[in-house]
This record gives sequence, structure tokens and C-alpha cells, in this order.
Amino acid sequence: MSNKLITDTFPTVKKQKVIKQKPQSAKTQDKKAEVKKIDVGVSVQDEKTRLSLLKEFDLNSEYGPCIGISRLQRWERAEKFGLHPSQDIKDIITQHLDDETYTECIWKDEKL
Repeated sequence: MSNKLITDTFPTVKKQKVIKQKPQSAKTQDKKAEVKKIDVGVSVQDEKTRLSLLKEFDLNSEYGPCIGISRLQRWERAEKFGLHPSQDIKDIITQHLDDETYTECIWKDEKL
């Protein structure tokens, strides 16, 4: 019997970590533009649609973290840093300031 290890049988190969950025498709860009153009008074009548937009805002890391602050605070911080969050998001939040469903992000109960 030989004293060879199984690892001696196979060559060692180092893997290089390659980070690829996928180019945004025209569809993705159009969707983002569409979300920013929504007229709160006309297109977003439905509560489900409004909450869906707020959830998308919460999940969009472009505007920074949302744990520990309200949606309005996050929106204002993003605006302050020139990230241009959708005015429609702010309008939805300010129309429902007394409703925690609209003012608190989906991560409100998470611990840091």
C-alpha cells in the first residue's frame, strides 16, 4: 500500500475571483424610469401598489441602509447625498404619516 494522499492525485488549482457587472438591460432601465415617473394622484391608487413601491425602495441598496431609521429619514438622507430618490416615494410616505405600515421599513425589527 502506498502512502499517497488523495489530494496528491489531483493538481491544485487556484481559482480567481472574477467580479462581473452585468450591463443593465433596456427593460431594467425603463422599469426604473417608470417607477420614478409614477404619478401618486393617478397611477398609485391601489394600496398594494403603494406598499410594493415602498418595499422596492427598502430593498434598493442604492439609497443606503434602512435599519434603525424610518423610510422618510432614509429618503431625506438619500436626497441630501444627491442620490435622487423618487419624489413619489416621499409623497406616499407623507400621505400616511400616521400609519406605521407606510412609515417604517420592512427591516424595522432587525437588530444591528
